[in-house]
Amino acid sequence: MTKEEQQAYYAKREQELLDKCKIKTKEQFLEECKKAGISDDWYAFTCDRSKPVSIDEDTVYYGKSGETIVTYPFHRWDIAFNKLLRYKEESEWEATGALYRITSVEWKSNANISNIFGYTMDIREYRFSEQPEQEMLDDGWVYDHYDQYMGYSVYRKSVSVGSVMRNSSIVFEFTKRTDKRDADTFGFKEGRYIYGAYHYPVPQDLRERIKSERDFPVRISKELCKILTERLAKNLIEDEFADLCAFLKDLKTELQAAINPKISQSEQKNAFIKALRRAEAGHPAVYNLEDSRSEIIEHNILHQAYDQAGLEWKTK
Repeated sequence: MTKEEQQAYYAKREQELLDKCKIKTKEQFLEECKKAGISDDWYAFTCDRSKPVSIDEDTVYYGKSGETIVTYPFHRWDIAFNKLLRYKEESEWEATGALYRITSVEWKSNANISNIFGYTMDIREYRFSEQPEQEMLDDGWVYDHYDQYMGYSVYRKSVSVGSVMRNSSIVFEFTKRTDKRDADTFGFKEGRYIYGAYHYPVPQDLRERIKSERDFPVRISKELCKILTERLAKNLIEDEFADLCAFLKDLKTELQAAINPKISQSEQKNAFIKALRRAEAGHPAVYNLEDSRSEIIEHNILHQAYDQAGLEWKTK
């Protein structure tokens, strides 16, 4: 394929994605928010963590630390609007006092997908070094460029959709009211609503169905979400609780083993970070969102480890 053909393909793809957007402009966004009864106090057009949702040129921010970086600027309007709808629904639902509620069902991959081209995907990886790393090159990555503003190098690679699918998961995000069992086991404040998530392997018989979804990989249809929920989420709350218990045990073990009075404070902190990542590996209930159930556990146990190692704990 020539360079001109590639440019034509990507231009066509961009137009197709724009056509699929419900909200294409800021003016439409404001109009839809008004129709939905969304207060203008709930959002801002610059990064503002005091708001439930805020938007800049290429990122949608939500909650205390959540953010979605968009490939095309026009995607931010639909994403921001949906986050605001979710915030409105969550506020109304919490007032009912129910135990839990599934808030989203998504296909997730660890790969940073930039484009889909037929049966292949362009993926990216980032490293905080200016010069190309031989280890990355040996693994088939192509050095793309160094981002002076962000301070990292960007690598790219083309892989098959199938290989990405095999290493992906179906993620159920939910909000749960802390019950006595949660409070006794994890130290959560009873009665508080907290975000959680659980990752299930993608059912092999549904991989082709997921790949054929019109908006894949951005989103999957409501019909497929319903099928996946009925198939996988029958024991969601018990599965998540059991894995958080196992994660808590692994986290304590890894952090205890990482304490070393013979190393510097800087080295000890790095050792704790590595121990934390080891403990997280393989746990489907780990949800890297500030103030989520797993993040609160991490925060509390890491704080204890800092105290044991004689390190100063600095809150954010």
